[in-house]
Amino acid sequence: MKRCLLLTILFILFLSCEDNTPRLTIPYAPVNFTVDLNSYDYSLRESLSFKIFTETERRFDSDRFGYAGLLVVADVTGSTIYAYDLCCPYEDNRNIKVEPTGDGKAICYECKSVFDIMRGHSGLGFGTPVSGPSEEPLQSYLVYSSRPDVYEVVNSAVKNK
Repeated sequence: MKRCLLLTILFILFLSCEDNTPRLTIPYAPVNFTVDLNSYDYSLRESLSFKIFTETERRFDSDRFGYAGLLVVADVTGSTIYAYDLCCPYEDNRNIKVEPTGDGKAICYECKSVFDIMRGHSGLGFGTPVSGPSEEPLQSYLVYSSRPDVYEVVNSAVKNK
C-alpha cells in the first residue's frame, strides 16, 4: 500500500514538472548581443519601434546574432523589448527572413505567415503566428537588463551571469 502511494506521488510530481525553456523552432545558433538604449539603439525607446541586427552590425568580436539575424522590438508602451530570430520557422531557411511591418507584426513574404511580435513574458517574446501556414512561433531569445537601459540578448540557456 505504501509503495503504491509513493509511486502515485512520484508520478504526479513527474507530470507537474514543466520545462520553461523555449523550444527551438529553427536550428540552434549562439546569441550574444548588447542593446544599449543610451547610445547605439536609442530609437528602441519608442513604442512599436524595431531594429534588425545581422553580422554587418557587429560591434564587438563576441557579438552573435542567432541563425539568420536578430529582430529587436519595443512593445506598445516602449518599456519592454523582445528579441527574435529573423528566420521564418515555417521555411526553416536562414536566407528567408521575416520583416517587421511597423504595426507590431512581422511577415514572411515567402510563405505569407504573419507573426505577433509585441507580446511576451519574463524576457521572452511570444512571436505567435496569427495567419499563414506557420504553426510555430518565431524563435525568441532571452532579453534581460544588465544595467539601466542596457539589455543583453542571449540564448535562454546562457543566462547565468
